Amino acid sequence: MNAPTSIYLDLVRFMAAVTVFISHTSGRRFTGGLFWQTEPYAAQAVNVFFVLSGFVIAYVTEQREMDARSFAVSRLARIYSVALPALVVTFILDAIGRSIHPEYYAEWWGYVTDGQVHQFVSSLFFLNRLWWLHVGQGSNIPYWSLNYEVWYYVIFGLYVFGGRHRLGWAVLAALVAGPNILFLFPLWLLGVWAYRRCKTSRLSAAAGVWLCAATFAVWVIYEVCAHLMPLRIVGPIGPFYFPHIAWVQDYLVGVLFAVHLIGFSAASGLVAPLFSRLRRQIRWVAGATFTIYLFHGPLTQFFTTIMPWPPESWQAAVLMYPGTLVILFGIAELTERRKDWWRALFARVLGAPAREVVVPQANR
Repeated sequence: MNAPTSIYLDLVRFMAAVTVFISHTSGRRFTGGLFWQTEPYAAQAVNVFFVLSGFVIAYVTEQREMDARSFAVSRLARIYSVALPALVVTFILDAIGRSIHPEYYAEWWGYVTDGQVHQFVSSLFFLNRLWWLHVGQGSNIPYWSLNYEVWYYVIFGLYVFGGRHRLGWAVLAALVAGPNILFLFPLWLLGVWAYRRCKTSRLSAAAGVWLCAATFAVWVIYEVCAHLMPLRIVGPIGPFYFPHIAWVQDYLVGVLFAVHLIGFSAASGLVAPLFSRLRRQIRWVAGATFTIYLFHGPLTQFFTTIMPWPPESWQAAVLMYPGTLVILFGIAELTERRKDWWRALFARVLGAPAREVVVPQANR
């Protein structure tokens, strides 16, 4: 992966996380419906995350994490440095918020008050979306996608590092995960495919520009059509139910973004000077991406219970957007920017030497 492409991945994942944050905070109970137009784009941002994840994991398993221990240590450190603190904060803030305004934690938007211990434990071990399970994580709505992504790590890791019986181990893990999780696995694998195409592609820079432009144009056409016709399909699909998925859109966005990455990699030399100048700033904001994604839900939901202003006020907007972002960047200093501590912990547990657990920047 060349330097401009790596920086671009960081920029995209930060923008995707902010898109999810703004979309989830645009509801009436938060800001009176400010930025309601962003609501359809949260799901698309998650699609981008899945493709990005597959792209980066394909890279690190070839270049950095070349054995099972180093792969496991890096993935565990990446996930738990943010997921564990996010779950603790979620259930603490939810408990305080319910004691102040229980009506703000209502079932009509998906909050479940019963079984808090079960919710926490199943979320901690990523068991709450297996097969047809749909166990909540309090007010942390975005956490659902992490349950999918962790199982993609497991399946792919077993296939890459499972030895002679790697296919059998991967199939077994897939059977444990179940159909709901597997339904989006091809999106993740699109990222793996895109990375390998970037390695072998002989596209010229001009062809790469045209490919980027073409994928963007198709996406714009889809968005125009989606606003004019009911193309965003959410609901029952055969015997299954995918509560967060507009499935046609998922695969359209996933394919377009995977092809876009191939085009950008080919044309990346054209923006190398600009990205070189902005490298430090992009790396820094991207270093808070995972925290923004997993902490914004419980924080903003809690703020609705304590703020003295109506959601429609400008004060509420300032608290919900720039105020929350400042807090999230502060939290990131204690979570994902401290992965080295978690990496050392898991390295000791799994017996992996420190030299085996280096992780690249673009590692959502």
